[in-house]
Amino acid sequence: REVKDTAIPNTLTLAIKLGACIREARQNHVDPFQALINFLPSTPYSFGKIIFKGKIIDIFRETQAGFAKGNAKIYGLEQFSGIMEIEIQNENLIARVDGIIKALVPDLICIFDSETAEPLTTETLRYGQRVTVLGVSVPPMMRSEKALKVFGPEAFGINVPFMPIEDI
Repeated sequence: REVKDTAIPNTLTLAIKLGACIREARQNHVDPFQALINFLPSTPYSFGKIIFKGKIIDIFRETQAGFAKGNAKIYGLEQFSGIMEIEIQNENLIARVDGIIKALVPDLICIFDSETAEPLTTETLRYGQRVTVLGVSVPPMMRSEKALKVFGPEAFGINVPFMPIEDI
């Protein structure tokens, strides 16, 4: 019963489809990031946008209370300027550019290798990597008042009210 009330249906199928979307875009010499953004409206994760592109200039991680905590700093490239800082606690929690919020948990802050469009976990981020950062909306049930108490900004000690990626 709890799974029916709290799980996002068909997530494994969706993961396979997302991988196929990126693979097919690369095979067809289409921008995989734009292909992914175009695909998202047909999923429960209905919105996505590129929020930054750059080169990782600093990465700090340490284990605290069983969590991998830290931050990554990304120097802007192409049309992006400034420095994006992403706070990490096993996942990417908040992304700011020069102090301005660009994405916030529970929405997803997805970091990809800019060349391959391979997703990068917090553990695989390295100095010098060129990355593309996408902000992706989560399904509405993950934005409910009850859900935000469990994994919204305040649950991670971030004293900022949740702002949907679509509104940032």
